Amino acid sequence: MKKNILLLLLFGFILSGTVFAQQKNIIGRDIGELKGIKISGRVTDQITGEALVGASVTVKELNKTEITNTNGNFLLELDRAEYNLEVRYVGYETVKYPFVAVGEGRISIRMIQEDFELDDVVIFGSDPEKNIRSTEMGAITLNMNTIRELPPFLGEVDIIRSMATLPGVSQVGEASAGLNVRGGGSDQNLILFAGAPIYNPTHLFGLFTAFNPDIVNNVTLYKAVIPAEFGGRGSSILDIVPKSGSLTKWGGDLMAGNFSGKLSLNGPIVKDRISAQMGLRGSYINWLLKSLNNPDLRTSQANFYDANGIVYGEINEKNNVTYSFYNSYDDFALASDTTISWKNQSHSLKYEGSFSEKTAIDILGYHTVYDYSIFNASGTNDFDLISGIKDTGLKVKFAYQFSDKNKFNIGADTKKLTINPGELIPNASTDSGLLPKKVQSEYGQESGVFFQHDLEFGEKIGVSYGLRYDNYQYLGQRAVKEYAENLPISPANVIGEKNYAEGEKIQSYDGFGPRASLRYSLDPKTSIKLGYNKMYQFIHLISNTATIAPTDIWKLSDQFLAPQIVDQISLGIYKNFRGNIFETSVEVYYKDIQNIVEYKDGANLILQNNLETEVIPGQGKAYGLELFVKKNLGRTTGWISYTYSRSLRRVISPFEEENINGGDWFPSNFDKPHDLTLIGNYKLSALISLSATFGYSTGRPVTFPEAKFDFAGNSLAYFNNRNLQRIPDFHRLDLSMNFKFKGKGKFYDGDWTFAVMNVYGRKNPFSLFFADQVGSPPQAFRLAILGVPLPTLSYSLKF
Repeated sequence: MKKNILLLLLFGFILSGTVFAQQKNIIGRDIGELKGIKISGRVTDQITGEALVGASVTVKELNKTEITNTNGNFLLELDRAEYNLEVRYVGYETVKYPFVAVGEGRISIRMIQEDFELDDVVIFGSDPEKNIRSTEMGAITLNMNTIRELPPFLGEVDIIRSMATLPGVSQVGEASAGLNVRGGGSDQNLILFAGAPIYNPTHLFGLFTAFNPDIVNNVTLYKAVIPAEFGGRGSSILDIVPKSGSLTKWGGDLMAGNFSGKLSLNGPIVKDRISAQMGLRGSYINWLLKSLNNPDLRTSQANFYDANGIVYGEINEKNNVTYSFYNSYDDFALASDTTISWKNQSHSLKYEGSFSEKTAIDILGYHTVYDYSIFNASGTNDFDLISGIKDTGLKVKFAYQFSDKNKFNIGADTKKLTINPGELIPNASTDSGLLPKKVQSEYGQESGVFFQHDLEFGEKIGVSYGLRYDNYQYLGQRAVKEYAENLPISPANVIGEKNYAEGEKIQSYDGFGPRASLRYSLDPKTSIKLGYNKMYQFIHLISNTATIAPTDIWKLSDQFLAPQIVDQISLGIYKNFRGNIFETSVEVYYKDIQNIVEYKDGANLILQNNLETEVIPGQGKAYGLELFVKKNLGRTTGWISYTYSRSLRRVISPFEEENINGGDWFPSNFDKPHDLTLIGNYKLSALISLSATFGYSTGRPVTFPEAKFDFAGNSLAYFNNRNLQRIPDFHRLDLSMNFKFKGKGKFYDGDWTFAVMNVYGRKNPFSLFFADQVGSPPQAFRLAILGVPLPTLSYSLKF
């Protein structure tokens, strides 16, 4: 009898435990609502309290997925019923949250990073079928968990180089700044950090990216059909979203490597209301320079730092404000007599609010400054050459959601630009013999209005279309040269000068930029997409190099130099295999580019008051095929990216002497027909992982001298046709191993990463230079940035 009673009690206990385990959370108060119940929520890291941006929140019963915004928030509109919520984010355990919706309420989801064998569990970091079901083309988002799995560059992960592993995106060399997207120049990319444009995104001429990865939440690249809210650049938008700090507890990250270190802190200023995120990164690379054999480099110095500050405040559940500050600084002293320095600084203030359940508003204001200088202290011709840009803007966007499948955005933006092209300041304390010179500043204003409409017709068809109207004005104060008609624009053909007062309109341009994409689903795992995009660009990078350099000149469109106009059409097919484990895509595109800036043969670009005499507009075209295969799950993950592309230029002038290559098409500086990237990550265990990156690309075009001649006792090289030769092909292998130690608070409790760049010591040429050889044309020699294997070791700690 006692035995039966014990069994009955045990059965009752198990049954009650089962019932208890199946209980659902009750959201809201029972006030009679049956439909249209608004459930808001926020997804955060359980340890640090940081918001998780881009997490997928799925209602299983409705097969409905929402993605968390920049503050980790999401909003669901449901009927009264029982539901099961699943929340997924890359590198975190999936959270299952059962609940009953009876009225408006809020859900708080806290996620913990995975710390177990990945072959026993399936984790998706976002909607696994978004690439199939969305109408987006050429939009790729990488969060920092994905980027951290790549081999580090000089000891730390690199945001810009991570984007260059994707199809259609490349760089011209190992230490190059900026990106080349689908045949466009580096100036055709608008790089936004917290909504503010950044003009030079690099440290040490491209060796490091100028963004602290510990401050970044995710990065989105738009390269095909760019949303209508973005304008001003011809090729792509790179939108970098920083983290907001934890509202509940203080924490941070620490990293120390061979060449740089960084520290970040975040936590609540007012608990559950206001948070702060701060980061500081700096270099100590001079020990490496002092160990080199080259005497000029051994006596050189290189320094950089960047700093971030983000303050996030919740007014209430429907309104919040974010202030972001960014500052970076570089200086490089070559052989102790010439110092090159540059800095970025930006401030942005963003308000996000909701008038109702269906209506939202974003207001963003920013101010960005980019300055560079060259200081020469040789003792004979000491001088300081300075230049810079100021960019101040405001953007307002309204969003209205008719339903989950019908969304509408409308808005406007405006910005004012001031460019100081250059000012030479001789050192007054030395008798340099140089005279001061200041190039006229430039002033411009860009404005735009836009709308975007996304809707779906059943399960098969999705459409996204938008229109942007851009208006640009080139403003005084400025003295403008007048040139004789029917003659080349040159100093010899100046016939007068006209002066414009401050704020007076000198020239204006405007135009409509439609954007549209159509998605047709062949089946739940396969879709075809077609897209068209038109962009206007009113600012140009005047340079005779292949990449962004601090001494390059930014130039506004004026009456001589029209804005670049880029038309692009894209077609792609997208398919997932084996339960979304494999993601594949094939895209083709064609671009037509008008008013590309090319420099004339023998152009003088430095301290040039009338650049219209040194440059000439041309045509451009680019086309390509992009293949992408990605494995999302399992012990082994990674992707294969292959691009075949061409980027060509042509300059035909009414005056034969201004034609380049006889008016024929010629390769651009960044034309690389074949580009292949292999990325592999392997989890040996929960604590040890391996990663590898292999890259191959066709060598970029260069111009070789065809002969030489003597002038005033000097032997000079003669160049004829442009960009008809190529440097050797690029290829390199990088490997890394990451160890996670659980030291229970001891000094080794953190992540150790050992990496080897350029494993087999490939001497990839970054550039070529030519030296005179008696009795023969000048001979070419290569300059390699990384000519030997380079090991790095870094340690990072989260606290």
